[in-house]
Amino acid sequence: MKRVLIISYHFPPVNNVNARRFGEMAHLMRDFGWEPFVVTTNSKGTLPLKISEKNVIRVGKNYYSEDELVAKEGYKGVPLFLKLPYFLYRVLRMEIWSLDRFIFSWGKEVRKKNEFIKLQSPDLIIGTGYPPVGIWLAKFFSKELKKPWIADLHDPLSLWNNSKFLLWQLIDRIIDKNLLQSASAITTLGRKLANQMGKLYKRDVKVIYNGFEEIDQEDEAIEENPRKEKILYYAGRFHEHRMKAARLFIGWLSQNKEENVKFTLRSLGPKEANEELLEYAKEKKVLDKIELLPPADLKTVSQEERKADVLLLFEDLKKTRRNFESTLPAKLMEYLAKEAQIVAIARGDSEIGEILAETKRGYLVSDFSQLGAVLKKIFSGNFHPFQKNLVEKYSRRKQCEILCKIFDDVYARHH
Repeated sequence: MKRVLIISYHFPPVNNVNARRFGEMAHLMRDFGWEPFVVTTNSKGTLPLKISEKNVIRVGKNYYSEDELVAKEGYKGVPLFLKLPYFLYRVLRMEIWSLDRFIFSWGKEVRKKNEFIKLQSPDLIIGTGYPPVGIWLAKFFSKELKKPWIADLHDPLSLWNNSKFLLWQLIDRIIDKNLLQSASAITTLGRKLANQMGKLYKRDVKVIYNGFEEIDQEDEAIEENPRKEKILYYAGRFHEHRMKAARLFIGWLSQNKEENVKFTLRSLGPKEANEELLEYAKEKKVLDKIELLPPADLKTVSQEERKADVLLLFEDLKKTRRNFESTLPAKLMEYLAKEAQIVAIARGDSEIGEILAETKRGYLVSDFSQLGAVLKKIFSGNFHPFQKNLVEKYSRRKQCEILCKIFDDVYARHH
C-alpha cells in the first residue's frame, strides 16, 4: 500500500474546522489504497482520533486547543524576536498571508525531526493550511525526500490580502506563487475558490469538499419539544464578516409576529462577538428568543441539529469584500446530511446558493424580505423533501475517493 504523509498544524483531538478536514477523512484513505501518516501538534479537544496513534507524529504544542471560546488572535506561538514586527504587522495591517508565525516556531521544531520523518518513507506528501506552515513544511520535505507534494488550501493565501499597502499585496503574491510553484497538484474546498486560485497560479486547481460523514438516519428518538417552538439553530464561530448577517436575522426575530420561534446558538466566539449579538438582541427586545449555549462536542451538536426546524448559516453580505463570494463554510457540508431545511444568509453570488439549489436542501437569502419569505415558506411546509441521491456526491467518502485519485495521478506522473 502506498503511503501519504499529511502535514497539518491542526489534527484531532483539537476540534476545529481545520482539524476536521483530514481528521475525518484520513481513516478512509486505506479503502482507496493509501496509508496515511500525519505530522501535527500535541493538542487537547473533543474530536475523536480515527486513525492509529502510531500513524501520528506529534511535535510541539497546539496553541489554541485549550481555548473553549475562540478569542481575538493574539501572540501565542510568536517567538520573542518576532513579537515587535508581528505587533506592527497586525496594527498597521502590513499583511503577508503566505507567511505565518508558526513557520518560525512549530515549523522549526518539525524540521528538527527530519531524519525520523524520513523513516516513514512516504510516497507522497500533502501539506494543508490554514495556517500555511503545513504548506511550507510539505515543500521542505518534498525536497528533502525527493517525493512529490500537494498543497491543500482551506483558505486562499495572498488572494485574501486586503492590506492598504499595495506593495505588501504584491510581495504576498510573489511569495505565494513561488511557494506553490513546485507543487504537483493544488486542492481547495470549493469551485469558486478553485477558479480564483487557478487564475493566480495559472494551473488547474482541484476541488475536494470537506464533506459529511454519513446521511443522518439515526434510529434514536428525537425528544419532543414541549413548547412547540420552531427551533432555528446555529453552532459555529462568528467571524467579523458574519456579524452583519447575524444582525439581519436578529432583526427578523424582532419583526416576527406569526411564529413561536427560538434561536438556539452554540457560539465558538469570539467572546466580543457573543456580547455584541446579545446587546443587539436586547436592543431589539428579543433576548428571550435567544438561547446562547457554550461550545459542545460533535455528538451533542449533531443531536441538536436533528431537533432543529431550520439550520442557519451566516456568511459575508458585503460585495465590496474581495473574494468572499468564494467562502464555503464546512458547516454547510455537515448540514447537507441533516433533514431540516437550511437557510444561509450570505451575498447572492455565494457558492452556498448553488449547492443548496443543486441539492434542494434549502435557500440562500441576502436581505430582510427574502429571509422573511423563505422562513414563511418553510414554516408552512412548502419545501422539497430530503433526497439522498442529490447529496451523496458531497459525502466525505466520495470526496476522499476523489482525493486519492489525485494521489494516484501524482504518484503515476513521478514514477
